[in-house]
Amino acid sequence: MSTRRIHVRAPGVKTGQRIGPLGPFRGTLGIHWVVGSIAAGLVIVLIGTWFLFRPPGPPFREVEGIGLDDVAPGTAREVLAGVYLGVTEGGRAVAVAEPANCPLEVVEGGYLDCARQPYGFDGTGRKGRELTVLPIRIHQDVIYIDTSALSRPA
Repeated sequence: MSTRRIHVRAPGVKTGQRIGPLGPFRGTLGIHWVVGSIAAGLVIVLIGTWFLFRPPGPPFREVEGIGLDDVAPGTAREVLAGVYLGVTEGGRAVAVAEPANCPLEVVEGGYLDCARQPYGFDGTGRKGRELTVLPIRIHQDVIYIDTSALSRPA
């Protein structure tokens, strides 16, 4: 009665046989391959961590002295020149830019512009009117707002 042996090599490859430009097939890899693959994996993880967890750069600007805990749900405040940070009743933070030559006023439930048109904290108004909503990023409890969409220099 014959027993089948389990082979871990590719079918048709024998020990000592050349595989293209790689040289002879030896069957097992040495410890340097293990150490090298661990080192390469650590480098990839470190580079990925650096890209994911660094503070955002330009065009994002840091909002100094104000955190999300400082703005209660259902309220708003001006955080940069012409930029308001509002928190909806659901707790979502939204940054809006006031229209050019038309300052916004913070009122209960949202904003009023110079033409007395109401807007919500999320920047939506009546009859399809909307304020410019600016992207927000939060890094280590610091708020960063992208001010590149402003119609005037910030």
